[in-house]
Amino acid sequence: MVLLAGTAGTMKSSLTYCMLYKNAVKEGIPGLYISLEQSKASLVRQMRNLGFTDVPPGKLEVLDLGQLRLRTEATNWIDTFRYAVEESKRRMDYELLVIDSLGALNMIARFREPRDEIFRLFEWLKSLELTVFIIAEMPVGNFSYYGGEEVDFLADGIMHLKMVEVGETDIQRRLRCVKMRETEHSTSYYSFYFKDKTFYVTRAISDF
Repeated sequence: MVLLAGTAGTMKSSLTYCMLYKNAVKEGIPGLYISLEQSKASLVRQMRNLGFTDVPPGKLEVLDLGQLRLRTEATNWIDTFRYAVEESKRRMDYELLVIDSLGALNMIARFREPRDEIFRLFEWLKSLELTVFIIAEMPVGNFSYYGGEEVDFLADGIMHLKMVEVGETDIQRRLRCVKMRETEHSTSYYSFYFKDKTFYVTRAISDF
């Protein structure tokens, strides 16, 4: 369970979709992208504009669950969500899952006991033997948590994306692995940028 947290414009959706795309095209590993806010048509158009095309059949799908909030009662929405996840797993046997986003999930599900219910949700997702990326929107400026107190402690990994001013005019996107259980990793910020249908990560340029 990996949290991908960042402010608007840090390319969270594009980065997670790219991971699904690369695994599908290069390794034949199937992935599912669940969108709870952006429509499927809009998301697919956005990703095609980035060059993510020609995916092998059955290896990468986008499931638009945003309309569920209009058609399903809040009391049973999470059951419907689980059914959609399990049914897609049986159908395409995907190994990678993206949930976009945590904020939308919390709003639609209306958890009464967030820590307990999110814990149960995470454990259920783990039982499906998936690698799950959950996108979380962060506020600009000071922050105390990446995805919320409950989620930060329950997540196995946290990736933080942010915008940084470099010099007087340039803005640079940066990425940091805050934590990744059972993995030795750097906790430094790295510059990352998109070019030729992929993301590149480099040593960050010093601030001036």
